[in-house]
Amino acid sequence: MALLLLLPLWMIAHQNTTFIESPVVVARELPHFLADPETWSNIGITLGRVAGGLILGVMAGFVAAFVMTRSRFLGEVLGYYVTAALRTPSAIAAILALAIFKGAEAGYVLVVAFITFPYMAVGLRDGLASADNDLDEMSRVYHLSLFAQIRHVWAPFVAPFIFAALRNAHALAWKVIVVAEIFGAAKSGFGAKFEHAWSYMLMTEVHLWLLVFMAIVLFAEYGLIRTAEKFVFRWR
Repeated sequence: MALLLLLPLWMIAHQNTTFIESPVVVARELPHFLADPETWSNIGITLGRVAGGLILGVMAGFVAAFVMTRSRFLGEVLGYYVTAALRTPSAIAAILALAIFKGAEAGYVLVVAFITFPYMAVGLRDGLASADNDLDEMSRVYHLSLFAQIRHVWAPFVAPFIFAALRNAHALAWKVIVVAEIFGAAKSGFGAKFEHAWSYMLMTEVHLWLLVFMAIVLFAEYGLIRTAEKFVFRWR
């Protein structure tokens, strides 16, 4: 319903501007666009970069959050790095990473990891800080295994913070990868194809890539993350 409400606004914008394509034209070209193997190849490349960077960012966030809550000294030291990463603009991080790695694939993955990790670290640190200290001490007294502590003591407190941080990190990951692909002059991927279409004013193609981008982000948010969240919290 929310997407359908955009159609009248889209049509009005098309009739009053010269650079917004008609939704009818875009809808007519959409099947051909989706049937092109090159479209899915470029989507897959960007998806791989986002997934790789997000996994690294989540893992780094977990480690940083655990260390910050277990050691006051290391917590203060890491806190400066996390704050600096939080305050770094995505565009600056993308340019630096691509300059350091000279446009290599690792640069795209690492810039996503760098941008997403502080959000995971802060969210998880707050979650761990909210955990019941008495339960934590009891688990140590009874020598529970690390897995048992995570499963029965920390997870119930941390899980809501994990999903909140993951939603922010996921949204940022998509934003920064598009910026990185455009600034890095990537030859493949969503940002590269979008930039190519924009440079040559292929407005129908620009709109098609935007639609695909929105569809992927919304599917990941509502089809994957929120579905997983409902499954985890089904006991509520």
